[in-house]
Parts: sequence; C-alpha cells; structure tokens
Amino acid sequence: MENLRSLIALSLVFAALFYAGLHFSIETADERDVVEPEAGMEAEMAKMDAAMDEAAKVPLPSYEGSSISGSYLSGRFAQRHHDWKKAGTYMDYVLQDQPDSSILQKRAMVLALGAGNYERAFSFASNVVENYDQSDSLSLILLTTKALHEKDYERASAYIGNMSGGGLSTFLLPLLESWSDAALGEYNVTDLQSNSIHLYHAMLISHYMDKTQEMRSLLQKALVTGDFNVENIERLGDIYAELGEYEEAQKLYEQALKIQQGSAQIKDKLEAATNKQPSDLYIRAKSPEMGLAEAFYDMGRLLSQEYSDESARVFARMGAYIDPTFLDNTFLLANIAIRNERLDDAVALFESVPEGREEYLPARRSMAEILAEQNHTDEAIQHLEELVDSYNDLESMIQIGDIHRSEEDFPKAIQAYNRAADKITDMYGKIPEDYWHLYYVRGMSYEQNDQWKNAEADLQSALDFQPDHPYVLNYLGYAWADQGENLDRALDMISKAVELRPNDGYITDSLGWVYYRMGRYQEAVPYLEQAVELLPYDPVINDHLGDAYWKVGRKLEAEFQWNRAKNHSEDEELILKLADKLENGLINNQVVREAKTATPPSQAAEKTDDQTKMQ
Repeated sequence: MENLRSLIALSLVFAALFYAGLHFSIETADERDVVEPEAGMEAEMAKMDAAMDEAAKVPLPSYEGSSISGSYLSGRFAQRHHDWKKAGTYMDYVLQDQPDSSILQKRAMVLALGAGNYERAFSFASNVVENYDQSDSLSLILLTTKALHEKDYERASAYIGNMSGGGLSTFLLPLLESWSDAALGEYNVTDLQSNSIHLYHAMLISHYMDKTQEMRSLLQKALVTGDFNVENIERLGDIYAELGEYEEAQKLYEQALKIQQGSAQIKDKLEAATNKQPSDLYIRAKSPEMGLAEAFYDMGRLLSQEYSDESARVFARMGAYIDPTFLDNTFLLANIAIRNERLDDAVALFESVPEGREEYLPARRSMAEILAEQNHTDEAIQHLEELVDSYNDLESMIQIGDIHRSEEDFPKAIQAYNRAADKITDMYGKIPEDYWHLYYVRGMSYEQNDQWKNAEADLQSALDFQPDHPYVLNYLGYAWADQGENLDRALDMISKAVELRPNDGYITDSLGWVYYRMGRYQEAVPYLEQAVELLPYDPVINDHLGDAYWKVGRKLEAEFQWNRAKNHSEDEELILKLADKLENGLINNQVVREAKTATPPSQAAEKTDDQTKMQ
C-alpha cells in the first residue's frame, strides 16, 4: 500500500507540474515578452496562484483581446472556474503573440485535452515532440493514446520507447508497455508486480492472452499486497469468479459488502457467486485499448479521491478517447464536473451514454437529478417518466417522488411513491428488503403531510429492514419525541444513532430534543450545545437550545439563541413564534413542532444516503 501511495504521490507532483506549473512570466512594462520561469520564481508564482484562487470566487471577467496579460489572467480565471474550453480560448490569444513558446504549447495541449478537444491536443503534442522535446512524457502519452485508438500498435510502441522514466512515467509506463506488448502478441507483465493496480492489470493482460495459470499466480500475489480497499477486494472477487472459483469469490464479495454495505452491484455479484454462476457485471478486457482505458480510469479515480480533479480530468479524458465504450471514464468526468459545479457539462456527459448500454438508465437518472437541482423540475420529471414508460423503471418512479419531496410537494411525492410501491408489490408480492428505502422516503413524506399513522408504519418497516441505520433511527425516534410518544424507546434509538454518527449535528440535536421532551432539561443542554457547535447557523437547532436554556434558568443565553435563530430563519411561522418567545419568554410548555414547520433534522444528512442508494 505504501508503495502505491508513493507512486501516486510522484504522479501528483508530475500532474501538478503539467496542469498548474507550466507558468510563464509576463513583463507588464510592454506586455509583450513571455519567458520561462527562472530559478527562485516559484515562490512568486505560488503567490500569484494563491491570489488567483481567491479571485476565482468572484464572477469571471473578460479581458480577451485587450492584452496578452489580460488574456493570460482570464485564462487562469477560467481554469480556476473549471471552464477549460474558455481557458483554451484565452490561451489562443497568448499563443498568437508567442507561437514558438514550448511552455505555452504544452499548456494549450493540456487545456485542449481537458476540454475534450482531442484533435487540437494531438496537434500540440505532435508539435512539442517534433520541434521542442522528443522525450516529453505527457506529449508522448497523448500520442500513444491516439495510436492505440487507431490500433497502430507499432507506432504506439515507438512512442512508448521514447519515454523517459520518473515522475508520471513511474506509474504509467509499465502499464503502457505491457498493454502495448499484449497488442503485439507478446506477454510481458514483469514490471506489473509492485502494487495492487499493476497486479490487477497484469491479471487483465493474462486473461486477455488466455494465461489462466499466470492469473492464478498473480491472484495469490495480490492477496498478500495488503492493499485491501473495497475496490481491490471486489476486483479480486471478480477474477476468482471468472476463473470459476466461486467459493473464494464469495468470501471476497462478503468482505467487500461489510465495507460497502448496501452496494447493489456487490450484492448481485455475491448472489451469482453463491449460485455458482458467472456474473455479467465483470467485464473482461476485450482489447488493449479497453485495458488501457481502464488503466487511465484507475489513475483518474485515485487522483479524484485525492481531490486533484484537474489531473483526474486529464487522465479520464485520455481513457474516454482510447476506448469510448469503457464508460467508467465518462461517469468519472461527470462526477468531477458535478463536484466543481459544472452541471451543464455533467448533463452533457450523462446524455452522451448511448441507449442500449446497461449504464444508460443510471446516466439518465443522474441527468434528471442534476436538472432538478438546477430547478428544471418539469424537464427532470419528463425524462424520468420517459424511463418509466419505456423501461418500466422502478428507480425512476421513486426518483420522481424524491423530486416532489425536495420541492415539499408531499401529496405528489406520496402519489409517486405509492405508484412505485404498487408496481414492486405486483412484481414481488410485497416490498422486499432491496427497496427498504422506499418505506423510508414515503414515511418522511407522510409525516410531513400530517399523516402520522401511515408515516409511523412506513418508518417502522424501514427500521425492521435496517435496524442499525442511523438516519432511520434518528427520523423515527425524533418523530416519536415530537409526538410525545414512545419517549424511552426514542431515546434509545437516537442514542444509538449518535454513536453511529457522532459528528452529525442533526442527530445530536435529536438526542437533546428527546431529553427536552422528557423534561430532562439539564441533560438536554450539552447535546443541544454540541449540535449548535456542529451546525451553528441552523435556526431550528438554535431555537431548541434557546428553549433548553430557558428551562434551566439561563434566560439571557436563551434570548441570544432565539435571536440567532430568528436572524437565520426563512420560515415565517417559525419567525413569528421566535418573536413571541423573545417578547414573552417560553410559557405554557411552548415548543416548536419542528417536523411541521421546518426541514426535518435528518433530511439534510439523509440526502447523502439517498444519493448513495439511488446510484
């Protein structure tokens, strides 16, 4: 594992060099001369980058055509805003002035690649190699990608042979060499032995070349690397299943499922292994291009996990080009776009997934989710209804309900969830455990729509399936406390939820609120104080703490919390109640029925779990 981390660290350094470190200095006196950085300039450039990071928080200006320095600054702004296409356009203005700068050529190449403008990127790469630096690693990797895409394996091998070692090449060069050799009919995995990803690709190459015995030997070696994250465990299970060793595959899938509970994909693979059947979820590398597309995806995924999204984007783009049918790179690019609030880009990427692929439905659902987030609710629902009509897609039925619930149109949400529940019941005779989440979301909608008995039944059913789920424990426990029912059990449930999610402010607030409803005000205060520390600007949590302070005689502090809640609330009913408390104090056991007047305390935390379930 440490060996792999070292390689990734080297790659991060090199990646940082090519996407951010290709700096050039601009002489502002005449705004003409672009020069390469000299020794000692790194600190000044770092300060400039820091200033750019801060400046990127404001709207993007436009300096295009006004000056070379203006175009450079606009390009940096655009890249900081993750608009690589626009950044490349600004770079064009600079290149017009300095067309022979190798540094600008390389920077333009990276920007074009990140924007998905492959032919432009290839043109720059060819120019760099032919006229400036015959051993430039990134340019050669890009040209190798083009040659492999065109199945020109001899040319790809020649490019690889010109690459120098070190930096990025330390990790990628063995993968490029081994897959290129496989394309030419030569089995060579000697240099793919040092870490889990290399070993995995050694097994893929062995599989591609029908070297079954070698696959078994590599499996044994992989098991002792010590790199047992969930992805690697699942992959080893895939290889065992492909070899027909289902018992070993089953053990690994069970281990993976303990780490990533609720994964539908791992569950399906486990079921297939238990029944001694091959899983169609494992995709054999059918070509060297597909193998390398997965290698670039692996690199991009690791960089993305380290939040090095710009570098991850470059690798994912290369993977998407070398084999467009390997769609993991498309999904990685879309997720990077989402994380950086490039939602239109993400929609376009999801929309590019062709109908007929098994990834089509998840891609369309993800696209609809983004459209709903952009307040294009009708369009999002229309796309989902098309999936329901064409594919009878249950997940889309549920997602329609989720959209209505996020819009606080609870009657329509309930209607959509009931449609999904009826369809599931028709198919299975009842709602099975795989759809426990439907009980949860419908129960929340019932509760918000003042249909408590229905809500209680659904939430209890969800809890029966998921007795240790912190958000289900919290929601039902809180709802009971808010109703003044089953307070002892509610206390036990929310205490358990706090143990499972100790840094969740909503759940911590729920525990304090249960103590409050039980009249145990002194015990309520520390939990509500902790909840305010975790979520200092949530008006309902501030209101709860104010009530508890009042009950224990800390009236000035109570008024401070109520004022704070009032200043941060947009709920008119809550604001009126807070104004009354500030004028009259807390009288006649007055409390806020939070579940009726504001967002349920679990809902914000529950959103992440919703998304995990729906993916």
